[in-house]
Amino acid sequence: MLKSKGFIVLTALVSLNACVIFSDETIEDKIVVSAFGKNLLLDSLCSRIPDELSFEDSTLLSERIIEGWVRENVLLAQAEKNINEFSSSFESSIRSYRNALLVTKFEREFIASRVDTKVQDEEIEKFHSDYPELFQLKEHVLRAVFFEINTEEDMLDSARIWLTTADSISVPKLEQWSIERGAHFALDVDYWWFLSDLLQTVPMQVYRIEDQLRDRRLIEFTDGDTRYLLRILEHRLKDLPSPISIARKRIVDLIIQERRRSILENLRDDLVSDAWANGEIIRDSILN
Repeated sequence: MLKSKGFIVLTALVSLNACVIFSDETIEDKIVVSAFGKNLLLDSLCSRIPDELSFEDSTLLSERIIEGWVRENVLLAQAEKNINEFSSSFESSIRSYRNALLVTKFEREFIASRVDTKVQDEEIEKFHSDYPELFQLKEHVLRAVFFEINTEEDMLDSARIWLTTADSISVPKLEQWSIERGAHFALDVDYWWFLSDLLQTVPMQVYRIEDQLRDRRLIEFTDGDTRYLLRILEHRLKDLPSPISIARKRIVDLIIQERRRSILENLRDDLVSDAWANGEIIRDSILN
């Protein structure tokens, strides 16, 4: 074992020097190590060693690559030597696996070059409307705007009005006000929160949650040194279809997935039809 290990290290050191010494024209022909009639070429070894590595790190990596290559080919040779001990079903499995890889790669490349990944809003809305059962909510969701600020801040009258209004005019004013006072805020009126996520940010007391979600009045409370002001704009209870904005990414994925399936089915049908038409498929009638 020590002898073989020393050989690997020596080979690695010689190979690293050769990477520098030989020109690009000759490096492709140089053999680093051979095993059972197969060769690891210097060009292949050098291409797997990054230029930025130190000589020590390059030596270690080169050693690992050579040792891994030797082990792989020793095991492969042993497997090939004993392949006759396996049943014929093993060879059949290898052919089936190879065929499956070829077909899968061909189909993926064919689909990738033809599938349209742009999905229009109208398609998303129709899909959401046609298959509401696919998008049932697992928990309550809501659109809400809020900010939190130190309890020492007492100039809140305008902020309360802007938060209650929460429209295209008042929201920019409230955002500017919050920035000037270092308040933490979330003022995107179109964003849907999962209730559990919102409660991690706004520690409001939950009692009769469905009634609370229906309440559109301004909610204000303090927790320690922080004052929270929150207004719920809209809500959707669990077990109902989710809003489109929440389901949008999944809908797009499903639509594209259906396009891929359609392309694949058409491809298979067309190839079979063409093969029959071109006489590449011949079938004898066993029943006649």
